[in-house]
Amino acid sequence: MEAVAGFPRREVQAISLIGFAHMLSHLYMLALAPMAPSAILELGISAIQWGGALALFAVTTGICQTPMGVLVERIGGRRVLIGGLLLNAMAFFAIGAYVTSYLELMVLMAIAGIGNSVFHPADYSLLNSTVGEKRIGRAFSIHNFSGQVGFIAGPLVTVALEPFIGWRGAIMTIGGVGMVMTVLLILFSATINEGNKIKKKSPIKDRLRDLMTSKPVMLFFVFYMCSSLGNFGITQFSVLAFQPMYGLEKVAVVIALTAYQIGTLVLILPGGIMADKVQRYDFVMFFGFGFAAVAMFLVGTGVLPFWLVIGTLCVAGAMRGGVNATRDVAVRHVIRHLPIGTVFAFVTTGFTAGQAFGGVIYGYLFDNYPPSYIFYGCAFFTVIGALTVLFNRGTRQGDVS
Repeated sequence: MEAVAGFPRREVQAISLIGFAHMLSHLYMLALAPMAPSAILELGISAIQWGGALALFAVTTGICQTPMGVLVERIGGRRVLIGGLLLNAMAFFAIGAYVTSYLELMVLMAIAGIGNSVFHPADYSLLNSTVGEKRIGRAFSIHNFSGQVGFIAGPLVTVALEPFIGWRGAIMTIGGVGMVMTVLLILFSATINEGNKIKKKSPIKDRLRDLMTSKPVMLFFVFYMCSSLGNFGITQFSVLAFQPMYGLEKVAVVIALTAYQIGTLVLILPGGIMADKVQRYDFVMFFGFGFAAVAMFLVGTGVLPFWLVIGTLCVAGAMRGGVNATRDVAVRHVIRHLPIGTVFAFVTTGFTAGQAFGGVIYGYLFDNYPPSYIFYGCAFFTVIGALTVLFNRGTRQGDVS
């Protein structure tokens, strides 16, 4: 067979390899969540200390992401991706195998965060070089889809394994899978195109200046940050908020969160097809985020019966997921004289910034205001993200700086 789903076979192989590595990166992010009670008890640490270890993972990811983009620019994405995946996987394996103190946990989580920082710059650079122009939106949507699958699979895998091999064995297993995937990437790396462009040697301070003085790039950074903030309230605080709002048990309200995550998956792939066809990325992004914001606000009013809340959150997730590929294709067109890996590394640091601010913002709202304010906050940040699109020329194809 010469092609699969419209992609040449070589592109399918490359997208699959990169996508599976991306899936593992997302799986690692949430795999520790259900292991927290067992790990906290065995290590003799507090919940705050556990949260500090998770925060350190996010911080090191955010700090290292843009430098990793520059490294991709200099030595190529394949080596950076392979090295980052191996570092991430080995750190998680070591957490399960060797950690006996909080200091050891912190060191390994920091190392895992450094490994995690490679995926956005390396993946997008490699996909851009490997996949044809007319199929890039679909390739980005498949890449996003793989990440969402990792988010869902992470907790399920470790929860399923823990009763049989304990929390340590569960974490070692997923770390081992990452190391095996690293070997596969090495063996089949020839299917992934590095591109033919001469590697740049610009100092990182010059790259940062170029990025931070570009209005489209900075607006995309804000868009990604607001996107992360709008999403964070749903994924991390909706279960807490729904329980007092509707007087339901945790098991029941988790259904709504699951519906949101499934909704995000539903339109990711169709969104990739759309991204390859549209010219006005701003219309798609503004409509998708605007519709999602309205849905989140309605959920916060508390006037909907819970069964309708489930459907409304599913729609909100679908609207957000449907614009992911369009968003990424728009970033690809944002500015011509900067390498794509570096641009993606910088703007997606907004995700990490959103996560860092989100815990404080939504924690404050939950402690000091009615639980409905969690959803109003999600709607607010989603609207701000949508508004940045109106001022960003980079969201209109052919209209870049």
